[in-house]
Amino acid sequence: MARVGSPAVQNPSSSAASQSVPVFTFRGVKTSVAGDRIRNFAFGQSAALSTSELHRFKSHNESVIRGVGARLSMFLRIEFTLELLSLDTITLPKFMDTTPPPRLMILFKIEPLRGIGILDIPPPLALAIADRMLGGKGFSVNPRALREVEIALINQMAQIAIKEWCTPWKSVDELRPVLLGHESNPRYLQIGGSDETFYLLKMEAGIGDCIEQMLMVMPVKMLDPLVRNLSLDPEGLRKDKTVKELVIPKWNSAFDEVNIPLTAEWRDLEITTRDLLNFQVGDVIPLDSTQLNRVEVCLAHLPKYIGRVGSSGPKSAVEITKILPT
Repeated sequence: MARVGSPAVQNPSSSAASQSVPVFTFRGVKTSVAGDRIRNFAFGQSAALSTSELHRFKSHNESVIRGVGARLSMFLRIEFTLELLSLDTITLPKFMDTTPPPRLMILFKIEPLRGIGILDIPPPLALAIADRMLGGKGFSVNPRALREVEIALINQMAQIAIKEWCTPWKSVDELRPVLLGHESNPRYLQIGGSDETFYLLKMEAGIGDCIEQMLMVMPVKMLDPLVRNLSLDPEGLRKDKTVKELVIPKWNSAFDEVNIPLTAEWRDLEITTRDLLNFQVGDVIPLDSTQLNRVEVCLAHLPKYIGRVGSSGPKSAVEITKILPT
């Protein structure tokens, strides 16, 4: 499409640049302009989200993706970390250029939404996951081509991950993920036109000693209904004006009986190495009295609360006085 605007790069042929080109103005009036004032303009299908909509969309995805990581940790019976790094829009040709083969790209559809998405898992990460599902420790292995049995195992993991991603979204109809197959070379993807725009969710995934970037690519037209429902949520609109609010996944009762180590400790206590080397049974360590009100309570070695030392009946106790921000 031709558009009148600022002068474009000059054509090497001066005669072509000086030629008059007939165009129509926005009022429908036919006129002529110099050829060097004409430039190409492509109308794509990029996501037209406002700043607040994009903020809510990204915040919601951050929470959802952490929930997916927790669900996969239960499935694999090992800690599987998953964190959203960025959320952008991208065209299919650009995605092909930035993701060289070989890949493990799992194609999926979410009923009743339109379009086909991709879950792109780097081969080293896929091998570590398959190793864990086969009874291994889930550590990095030597890079090699994936076997059919390993791809089948990764498909099971992908089905669980996509289903968990669908659960927190508000939709009139139930969202049902369906796997369509897999591809190893992005050049063979036929999921949209060259001008169609996709959301690109870049995530950092970790299992064992393997940390890789996992990608989730979905058409803008697929997620439009979900984004629209998120934007119409009045509670979300009110929260967006104040502070960034995280959506907490629904509690899983399977964790009710899990034992978590809890410790109470003081920090910032200093002692000389000479005194440390001369410690004997019965030695006394003097403490500042203010430290009694600054006890750090840790869950699984992570500081979560501040408390003060006291007693409850015949037992010593720590009273929680402050919740630390996570």
